[in-house]
Amino acid sequence: MGWAMTSRPTIVLDALSVRAQPTGVAGAVVELVRALAADDRGFDFVVAAVSKEPFAWLEDAPHWRLAVCPEADRDLSRAWYIQRGLPALCRASGAGLLHSLQPVAPVRPHCPLLVTVHDLAWREMPHVVPRSRRLYYDAVIPVALRRARLILANSAATGRQLAAHFPQLAARIRITPLGTPAWALEPWKPVPGIRPLRPFFLFVGALEPRKNLPRLLEAYERLLEVRGAGAPDLRLVGPSGWLTAPLMERLARPALRGRVLVSGYCERAELRRLYGTAVALVFPSLHEGFGLPVLEAMACGLPVLTSDRGALAEVAGGDALLVDPLDVDAIAAALERLLADAGLRERFRSAGPVRARQWDWAHTADLTTAAYAEILGGPGRRK
Repeated sequence: MGWAMTSRPTIVLDALSVRAQPTGVAGAVVELVRALAADDRGFDFVVAAVSKEPFAWLEDAPHWRLAVCPEADRDLSRAWYIQRGLPALCRASGAGLLHSLQPVAPVRPHCPLLVTVHDLAWREMPHVVPRSRRLYYDAVIPVALRRARLILANSAATGRQLAAHFPQLAARIRITPLGTPAWALEPWKPVPGIRPLRPFFLFVGALEPRKNLPRLLEAYERLLEVRGAGAPDLRLVGPSGWLTAPLMERLARPALRGRVLVSGYCERAELRRLYGTAVALVFPSLHEGFGLPVLEAMACGLPVLTSDRGALAEVAGGDALLVDPLDVDAIAAALERLLADAGLRERFRSAGPVRARQWDWAHTADLTTAAYAEILGGPGRRK
């Protein structure tokens, strides 16, 4: 592979976590790349990706190149490619910096390293992470963090957790909060004649233990006991994750049959429709590095119920209904309050989009560029 050398420093972005249907962290990576490419940042960029599709729009962007690495498409081959292929790509492109957009990075990157950390569930809640994944993270992430010139955290909460677990690295941490996706802020109108058969609460996210779904379902079952047929249904939208046995056991309970609909990945247009027609987003997660579904729902004017701690409280502020995610009674009471208090729902509908606009991907890109300049020098360098 040949690369045209320029006088501008070259930055390689590790976007190998992005698949053809990016959600969550992968979706955030795409949003950041889009925001970085919207302006001339004073650097040349090479994006390492397993597929061209999520980044096809970069083909005509000046100072941007896409390096497609299909051999890194599976977990094991990606782990190998990160250690061998990425350093080779950095050498071939004359990179002055490798930005790993997730915390697994080459042990020997052969150039300065910048690492983004999206959450610390593997340290904060190790029991909710599969053992093999946890052992892998324990082996490689601390090494990456020690080797990194700077560490970017996607929220102040994640930054605090990083500093608590790795106090010797606290001076290297920079906060680069995520932004609201542009699609969620765009006006939306219901399609005439297409309406849900029944009102519904909405959950959006991977079906895995830290999302706290067994407690949410227990609280919802209590709501059904009180409200009966008058209670909204519950829709769970997102890919299946791991360690889902407790969730499946709860879903099999007779009281929930016909009232809880489990969907997989849905296209953006369908997700926007769900945000536009649900009663509320219910997202009492135990641990999030940021909490994009909360921000997306608020941007769409959908009332939100979420956790009263960490990044979720940071993102939602006072414009959502915050609950203790460990307290089933509190979650059930919050569901009832959302149904009973029309004034509260209207306040959240009005305040949500205003707050969502405060989380801006252009600002995220500016802060990220400042980190590049702090390491390499150039535009945006800290004074």
